[in-house]
Amino acid sequence: MSPDVIVVGAGAIGTAIAYQLAKAGVKVMVFERAQVGGGATGASAGMIQINPDRNTPSSVSALEAESARLFPALATELLDRTGMDIGYRAAPLLHLALRDDEEPQLRAHRAWQVEHGVAVAWVDRSAALDLEPMLNPDIHGALYYPDNRQLMPRDLARALARAAVDLGAVLREGAAIDRLLTDGDRVIGVAIGDEAVQAGDVVIANGAWASAWSGALHAPIPVRPVRGQMVALRSTATALRNVVSSLEGYILAKPDGSTYVGTTVEEAGYDARPTAAGIAGLLATVPRLTPRLADATFVSAWAGLRPATSDGLPLLGRLPGWRGVTIAAGHFRAGILLAPITGEVIADLLLRRGPRLHLDAFDPARFLVRAA
Repeated sequence: MSPDVIVVGAGAIGTAIAYQLAKAGVKVMVFERAQVGGGATGASAGMIQINPDRNTPSSVSALEAESARLFPALATELLDRTGMDIGYRAAPLLHLALRDDEEPQLRAHRAWQVEHGVAVAWVDRSAALDLEPMLNPDIHGALYYPDNRQLMPRDLARALARAAVDLGAVLREGAAIDRLLTDGDRVIGVAIGDEAVQAGDVVIANGAWASAWSGALHAPIPVRPVRGQMVALRSTATALRNVVSSLEGYILAKPDGSTYVGTTVEEAGYDARPTAAGIAGLLATVPRLTPRLADATFVSAWAGLRPATSDGLPLLGRLPGWRGVTIAAGHFRAGILLAPITGEVIADLLLRRGPRLHLDAFDPARFLVRAA
């Protein structure tokens, strides 16, 4: 097969792009150095939540809101096409005020969010405990987000990949790309060892590793890894009804019966090891938020490398100075949330359809301007 488009990376972002392109009849080949959803996607908690603050750009809020809107139909579509349930479920969230001084901050945050259309309520201690009996009874109150959702992230990527393959896409796992093939100012394909695969367009969607192509393309792709550690527990206690969070971390029950505790935010380079200090810090949050889970069984710990940018915005669009190469990376902690809309807008760009949202704020050219 000689593909029309090569997608580098098979996390939630790469598989969402491949699926949308395959649905449009485009011949797609996806290269993944490990396994589908095995990087930052599989390491994430899979929460679908809209929680902007005063520092959130309107462009990001619009992108997140539209992507969240797409999820119910996408989950149903993937189930119909593949028979795979991605675990898309209601996951209302309680963000706790554990100390007196946190209450006024959270109330002010709520007031701002309500003005900007977020469904959030302030609940006092008694109401919070009615909503979630597992809570620490010493809390001072909580913000309640009734409309949040969650899913199983790796299942999302696998379902998207399966659907794309069923529509004719080719998936190559365990295929680490050695170099990009270029002809003048055009990227014409990729190479793995002595094998060259040419295509009309190449989409770089390999998360924290996207910056590896900066040198070859003589252009900044400023995506860096930020480590996030997670812990899984299993308990005989009644499962949490809500996601429980605070400034210290969060705890949520997953559709597979496990309970996740997260997460750290660490500048650790490409070191994806869970550490003793990181795990200890996460486990310490459990009795403070949900004392009844203090005797839960430890199951596993892991870490993922989130793809971050210096301005906190993803890179979505064609790389200036080049033809045939598009970037879709740098989603940081919102990769799962933004997967549906990223798949659609990147497909729109490649198919030369007008994207439904303005993408100027996410243009990779912004970093070239700063460098100049």
